[in-house]
Amino acid sequence: MSQRVQESLEVQAPVEDVFRYWSNFENFPNFMSNVEEVRMTGGDTSHWKVKGPLGKTVQFEAKTTQMDAGRGIGWNTIEGEVMTSGEARFEEVTPGRTRVDVTMNYSDPPGGAVGEAVANVLSNPERNLREDLQNFAKIVERGELGGPDAQTPSR
Repeated sequence: MSQRVQESLEVQAPVEDVFRYWSNFENFPNFMSNVEEVRMTGGDTSHWKVKGPLGKTVQFEAKTTQMDAGRGIGWNTIEGEVMTSGEARFEEVTPGRTRVDVTMNYSDPPGGAVGEAVANVLSNPERNLREDLQNFAKIVERGELGGPDAQTPSR
C-alpha cells in the first residue's frame, strides 16, 4: 500500500533564502535525520543514501521534476531501493516569514530484507517529516542560511 505524508511549517526567514537553502539537496543531511548523504549526479539528478535499521543504508536515484522559486520543488525516484515522489512549496506569509508545505509519496517497499529495512525507515513518516521540518526551522531561524558558504555542505 502506498503512503502519502503532508506537513507544513512556518519559518521566520525570507522565502528567497528558504528556497535557496532547500534547493541545494546536499544540505538535507543537516536537517533530515534519516538522510546520510545527497550527491548531485547531474543537472537534475541526485544520488541519496538514507539510514535504515541496524546500520543498513538504502540508496536511490532521484530526478528533480520542478525547480521554481514561485512554484516549488518536485521530485521522483528513478531507480533504487525505495520509490518516492513529492514536492515542497514555499509561500511568503508576511515579509520575512515563509510557509513550507511538503508532500511526500512512498510506494510499496520492495520485498525481502531491503523491503523490511525500508518499511522500518518509513514506519512513522509523519513524525519523521514533522521533526525534519522543525530541524530545518531551527537552522533558518538561527540565521544559518545566509551567505554563499552556508549554501554549500561542509565536507
